[in-house]
Amino acid sequence: MEDARDLIGETVLVKLMSNEGLDFAGFPAEGPVFCRIVAVDEIGMWVENRNFVTVEVRTAAGRYVPKQRQKPRRSVATLLVPWRIVHTVVRFAGGETPEVGGAVLGGRSGSGGRIGFVK
Repeated sequence: MEDARDLIGETVLVKLMSNEGLDFAGFPAEGPVFCRIVAVDEIGMWVENRNFVTVEVRTAAGRYVPKQRQKPRRSVATLLVPWRIVHTVVRFAGGETPEVGGAVLGGRSGSGGRIGFVK
């Protein structure tokens, strides 16, 4: 590997200085996260979250949607992780990502057996 651009398209394990404030983007409250790198620039690395969850609380007309009618919507999102908060990036030989049994996905339990955004 010559520079960070070699990580594009690979799934890596990323440990941040602090995960504080990133729970809205699917990062667990603590610990590292597996994620797929889609781009790298001077500011940071762009990672893919295939399980980004949003909930519509207002209609297009601005009316409130009652809790019982609010439904989570899953989307694929690309998130910028600034270099200033990246502590460590772990790249696995041959581009293979190890299986992590019984882990928590995006800070929510019961969502498969891997850490982070990867499904």
